Amino acid sequence: MNATENYSIRVEPTQNSRLSQVDFDNLKFGKILSDHMLVANYDDGEWKDVSIVPYGDISISPSMSALHYGQAIFEGIKAYKFADGTVSIFRPDRNWERFNKSAARLQMPEVPEEIFMDGLSKLLDIDRNWIPAKEGSSLYIRPFMFATEAALGVHPSKSYKFIIITGPVGAYYSKAISLKVETYYTRAAEGGVGFSKNAGNYALSLYPTQLANDEGYDQIMWTDASESTNTLKKPVQRILFSGLEIQSSLHMATQSYTVLRVGQSWNWQKNGAIKRSRERYLSKN
Repeated sequence: MNATENYSIRVEPTQNSRLSQVDFDNLKFGKILSDHMLVANYDDGEWKDVSIVPYGDISISPSMSALHYGQAIFEGIKAYKFADGTVSIFRPDRNWERFNKSAARLQMPEVPEEIFMDGLSKLLDIDRNWIPAKEGSSLYIRPFMFATEAALGVHPSKSYKFIIITGPVGAYYSKAISLKVETYYTRAAEGGVGFSKNAGNYALSLYPTQLANDEGYDQIMWTDASESTNTLKKPVQRILFSGLEIQSSLHMATQSYTVLRVGQSWNWQKNGAIKRSRERYLSKN
């Protein structure tokens, strides 16, 4: 189904493109944003006012619900440009599915596929020239949603705003990184919200990450809350266990699985890799 059949997407092209100011040979992650953004509003039980407008500031109320009660979620996607000029997005449908799982957990409305997927496609088409072609670079895509009701009181917001912004990026890390296995602080527990990409889950990671930085580490490998032995989530794209590479954090996140539990579900237990990884960790700790 095409988005324009259900949601009329208004397009307001920018009159002042910043593209010529970008040094594509020196891209810092998250510092450069593209010319346009997709915006949609949820009110009275439905999505409306879907539009692509010039990137810019938005106005909010000091009593906006998200500022006080934390209803805010996001995703991270990448688009790549190949030598022949074609553009590819890495499985955005899975990100859309996870985005709505996060929304459901935080009692927020789901974003229709037509708005998320077709709106994203139209946004990328408009800002196609912002997608870097240099090897190791990509266009980072940040869909996010937050509660906008201007009222105090603990209850689900009655209104929300969904936005997609994009920006060209280089590699997130420019060198090999050192990891600290965190056994005290945690980002997830059974029955909690660790599986969702919500703002609060990232806020609570900042203090222990700073402690790890002070100890000389670059990042943290998080462990589960029950035993601090099963690795749950690491904020990089790949995790290595005994030479086995787990390339999909999306599967783990949407199912609330630990890495070891995922490995077992993929029958890695039969060759002893999971057992050896666990024993090696326990022997050192």
